[in-house]
Amino acid sequence: MASRPTVSVITPAYNVAPYIGQCIESLQAQTLSDWEMLIVDDASADETPAVVQRYLHDPRIRYMRNEQNLGPGATRNRALDAAQGEWVAIVDADDWIAPERLEKLVCFAETQGVEMVADLQVYRTEWGGVYQVSWATYAKPPKAPRRYTLEQIIAAHPSFKPLIRRAFLDAKPIRYPTTIRIGEDYAFYVEVLLKGGRFALLPEPMYSYRVRPGTTVTRYDVLDERRKAMEYLLQLPETTPRIAGLLQRAYQRDRAYALYPQFARSVKRGEWRTAIRLLRESPQVARLLLTGLPSALYRRLFAREKLVDPWRETIHKEVHR
Repeated sequence: MASRPTVSVITPAYNVAPYIGQCIESLQAQTLSDWEMLIVDDASADETPAVVQRYLHDPRIRYMRNEQNLGPGATRNRALDAAQGEWVAIVDADDWIAPERLEKLVCFAETQGVEMVADLQVYRTEWGGVYQVSWATYAKPPKAPRRYTLEQIIAAHPSFKPLIRRAFLDAKPIRYPTTIRIGEDYAFYVEVLLKGGRFALLPEPMYSYRVRPGTTVTRYDVLDERRKAMEYLLQLPETTPRIAGLLQRAYQRDRAYALYPQFARSVKRGEWRTAIRLLRESPQVARLLLTGLPSALYRRLFAREKLVDPWRETIHKEVHR
């Protein structure tokens, strides 16, 4: 490996002993071999350290461990501070990537001349099924590579794992917020664009996102964390009044979609006290009920409910990454 690798892969880990081996091996299978992998263990209580130890004969893999659980933001920041690569890639420890992913994303980023790029995520079940390929909650994948503005990113609410130019992050500087445990990545990506970064999407499904059972977090917990993300972005000096308005409207939209299933059930069952309470919390839910959700958006938001309700968040990685 060269003294300065092309890509530093940031991998936070928490109780991922059954999965992290596949993640590491997907890095070792990359067509671009000039990478380093920085695994930061957020005080795992399982066999994660022992599993990682089996791969440390590869000099490209570096392992660090937090003495206590610090959460996803602080854990990723520790890896970012230690990264040496020209580019930084985010890969969670229970996910894996296609062999050509790093090579394609680096080539795409350099061709586009942008600071941040991403691809599509393939959402995979524990038993190997694929039920969704996407890059954002409120936007379909484009048919061809394209750039997105800050305003479009706020509207789309992305959920990708990007490749970012490290010098840009260090110069601004930009790090993950440490007070947010769900949605800190959204705040991070928006801050990149707020501070002048440019983003392009390569619509190829090269990132496999493993959906697995874990700690149950209520939709109200998720909304509270999204509120924190919005408040973090609102206090940045680069946030203009116009952008602040977009962030606030996006949060109100998220709130309406989060409350919509319960509101619709309450109306259907004639539970009017509950329906009125939810309507007071978010007047937009009534419009959703009257107009109906577009079928594709409905599937992205709610079709996973038998596996994972996206607003009940039984995805362990969203709490401990």
